[in-house]
Amino acid sequence: MPLALADTLTEFLDRAAFVYMWPLYPPPETWSPERPRSRKTPDWMDVERRSAEQWHPDRVRISPDQLVLLGAERREVLNQRLAQLEAHGRTPRVCLYGLNPVGEQPARSFAAARAYTHRKGWRVGADRCIADRLRRTDPMHRPGWRWVLHLIRAGHVDGVVALTHTEISQHLDEYEFQLDRVGHHGGFVALVTPEAAGRKR
Repeated sequence: MPLALADTLTEFLDRAAFVYMWPLYPPPETWSPERPRSRKTPDWMDVERRSAEQWHPDRVRISPDQLVLLGAERREVLNQRLAQLEAHGRTPRVCLYGLNPVGEQPARSFAAARAYTHRKGWRVGADRCIADRLRRTDPMHRPGWRWVLHLIRAGHVDGVVALTHTEISQHLDEYEFQLDRVGHHGGFVALVTPEAAGRKR
């Protein structure tokens, strides 16, 4: 078999194995049971708040909502990546990710995400709609989400679009960790329903 044909066939099988079905074999990214890391060095606002707490313990303070902070950081990374792509004259390429319980039609659950990308003018490949059925597990145990990370790391897509943050994880520490992983690979996460809006409902 010619080498070019073999490479094409391998790429086709890799894609087909992770779209709407269980994978035939694990994605080419070694998984390690690494737990979420602590956040980066505190910024000046955190330092100032801790100093005020130390010297003025009698003052009443309202702690910021962790989900709101994560949403702000996610949007900051998103805006940076979009600005970089625009500077190079590129249209963002994204994949759609969602959780599809047994019995649901993937096309229906991806409708809102696809409409969102259409409004933004982003490109979605025909085989870039990736679904997982394992709702309550760590995201790194889901074959579809691991495939999303591989696509971003390999440069096949620039980011991922999901309906809400709970599609990635309902647990904020895991969600934070996955945002870090996507950002580390040079990608972004876009949500149809932002974190703050989802909390209000």
